[in-house]
Amino acid sequence: MKKKPWYNYWNPPYKSDEPNYFPSENFAWAQTVKKYYPQIKKELLDLINERNGQLFPYYSKAVNTNAEDWQTLAFKTWGIDVPDNLNKCPSVKKLLNEIPQMVSASVNMLMPNSELALHQGDSDSFYRCHLGISIPATYPDMAFEVEGEPKSWEEGEILIFLDAKNHRAWNKANKIRIIFVFDIIKDEYLVQKEEICFNVRAFLLLQWIDSKFKGFDKLPKWIHRCVFVVIKQFLRLIYPYQRKKGVILNHS
Repeated sequence: MKKKPWYNYWNPPYKSDEPNYFPSENFAWAQTVKKYYPQIKKELLDLINERNGQLFPYYSKAVNTNAEDWQTLAFKTWGIDVPDNLNKCPSVKKLLNEIPQMVSASVNMLMPNSELALHQGDSDSFYRCHLGISIPATYPDMAFEVEGEPKSWEEGEILIFLDAKNHRAWNKANKIRIIFVFDIIKDEYLVQKEEICFNVRAFLLLQWIDSKFKGFDKLPKWIHRCVFVVIKQFLRLIYPYQRKKGVILNHS
């Protein structure tokens, strides 16, 4: 019987007895990522420098109150490439080609004296992974926490966890924290990879609508579900184009 993924938007809060973190040595794909680390680090830092230290603000009213605190730039977003950014980081492009279960990848900056509130991610069907790129401090000044268990990022090392579990992050240092963030579909969900990507992209667009239209979150859940279905059908309609050409909206 096909295992059914948990999704944050529709299901009760996630509960699991799985560990908060997973050792990177348990996964062949993690060793592949580490192999590319020197090139990835150079390309990401060069790209950030080229952009004068500015990425796209990632605002979520449930996570951060200041949009500038958390900034990101995507290379792949839930199965869809971002060609302009990938062309500037050939090692990331090679990595994505070598690891087909890597469905999203981005560079992420957390600004000095900022904090991301406790939250749960979109689904339990994937591992969320943080590869340390520039980590100027350690716990307690700068850290990540899953279900109350804190860990320091380390340059060249990967923190692997379930995005569905409660987690938060903070940077109380006076320098920017930079990580390479990527998502790996779990083996038991690989046959559902495409469907999971459609669902998460639709959820993200639903959250974007919520952030733009005051009072949307107060509407009945059945209206949210109807909007979700329309969004998902639209994503299916444009998928053949996106699969060949990449994202439609500007991500660069």
